[in-house]
Amino acid sequence: MPAKWLPTSFAATNKVKTVPSPTGGLNARDSLANMPETDALALQNWWCNPYGLQSRPGYVEWATGMPGYVETLASWSGDTQKLFAWAGKEGDGWGVYDVSARMLLTDPPLVPAVTGLSNGRWQTTQMGNEGGNHLLAVNGIDKGIVYDSTGVHRIEYVASPPAPTPPLVDYTWYGLDSQKAIGLTVHQGRLWATEEGSSAGWYMKQVGAIYGEWARFEFGPFFSKGGNVAYMTTWTLDDGNGAEDHLVAVSTEGQAIVYAGTNPDSIDTWKLVGVYFVGEPVLGRRSFFKVGGDMLLLTQRGLISMTAQLVSTKVGENVSALNSEKVQLLISSLVSSITDQFGWELYFNPAENLFMINVPSRTVGGTRQLAANLVTTASPWTQFVNVDAATWETFENAPFFGDYSGRVCKFWDGPLDGVELDDEGGAEILLQVQQAYTYMGAPAVQKQIGMYRPNFLVTGGLATSNSRIEYDFRVRAVPFPSAVPPPSDDLWDVGRWDKATWGGGLTPDRRWIQADGLGNAASLRMSTRTARELVWVSTDYSFKVGTLL
Repeated sequence: MPAKWLPTSFAATNKVKTVPSPTGGLNARDSLANMPETDALALQNWWCNPYGLQSRPGYVEWATGMPGYVETLASWSGDTQKLFAWAGKEGDGWGVYDVSARMLLTDPPLVPAVTGLSNGRWQTTQMGNEGGNHLLAVNGIDKGIVYDSTGVHRIEYVASPPAPTPPLVDYTWYGLDSQKAIGLTVHQGRLWATEEGSSAGWYMKQVGAIYGEWARFEFGPFFSKGGNVAYMTTWTLDDGNGAEDHLVAVSTEGQAIVYAGTNPDSIDTWKLVGVYFVGEPVLGRRSFFKVGGDMLLLTQRGLISMTAQLVSTKVGENVSALNSEKVQLLISSLVSSITDQFGWELYFNPAENLFMINVPSRTVGGTRQLAANLVTTASPWTQFVNVDAATWETFENAPFFGDYSGRVCKFWDGPLDGVELDDEGGAEILLQVQQAYTYMGAPAVQKQIGMYRPNFLVTGGLATSNSRIEYDFRVRAVPFPSAVPPPSDDLWDVGRWDKATWGGGLTPDRRWIQADGLGNAASLRMSTRTARELVWVSTDYSFKVGTLL
């Protein structure tokens, strides 16, 4: 019998099709009518793996009870490993806390190792020499901080070293006041510093030294747009003579100056590579990160690869470590709309191939992350929500974040968000997706999906989702289901998250769902609530194809 929605002279044809889950990730670049069906129009809290979409892991509380915001985390690696948190608020002041060990509920409140600080927004670097490993931190207001195997030290300032030069005093800077330093980097074994409100950079005269005499290097003549040095960093470039670190100085007006060499005192060992316009940096001083051999910068233009900036036969073989083309418009739009908000930060965790842009919010709890999986060159992107991070750091190979309620949390751990110090509680993870529109192999003709079946792999139970089929390029949300049923077994935690084999851990969930509506192009919209590991592999469709209407 002809389908009622077609002219009576034409009969509908039953067909079936399997579409892989959108492992291509979020796509804010392509036309709705010409987007690969393995991409997504909307994607939240799904992690793109080559074999399917996985519910992102959650986080557990690590240290709590610190006053105000945790706006800086820094790790130190020596004979042991340490994690420090800068936390505080107006009225209570700011301090530095040792959060190397996870707290217990019975532990007393944390006592700061350093007190009397003006804010919690510090820039850090770590440097090793014959004296051991040193963690250095500056904020442009307070005396700098050094942590090493002997403990915590403050950096003193002397305008110039005495003459004739006697042995220099430990933890003393000569020529540069640490209270004016807003950033630090190590280039070719030499410590460099960025000075507040200056077009010059400073470098330690002695290679490998963390204290001693500084010299000034002026970048201003190359800043044709004006401005001062916003930050300096290093970038590894192979120019045909082997990989070598280059110094990159980025101005407040968006110009990047690249130098090659080891010693700025000599023209024989120091040369200008080029000056490039990359766009004005976002607010804060955490808008750059070295990933592999590339240096990534977050600016008003979006996410910028330094490798891609160099159009030269010498660097023709260099490839960016990250493909951000599909989300560049989204990144640029977010930067433009929240340009004056502190909290922008680039972060990369090699153990999980996890790259993130921390996106601040004007509302409490609204911080989110744009995240990419660097396990493949495609670098599929997604978006994380309900992770209210102010800053990120890697400690013992795991990602950690500080938040706006005085907590440090370990991320990528377990199936729930916010598990408490006693390993109780935690919130279900909420996932959303709208897959790219598909013509089901029959463009320009009407079609009606009668049934569809998302194919899940679930730990201990069934997936809990609300979904519907959208037609002809509508983009709208689906309400989340009300509750997650209890797990049907006790298999969780038999192996480390995403490390154990699937045998017996993940079971198939393949249930057909009745669909409504008709149109030329179709898209699956789905909202899911989960308290367990969940993998979405593909979706099966049973549909009828009509003709032109």
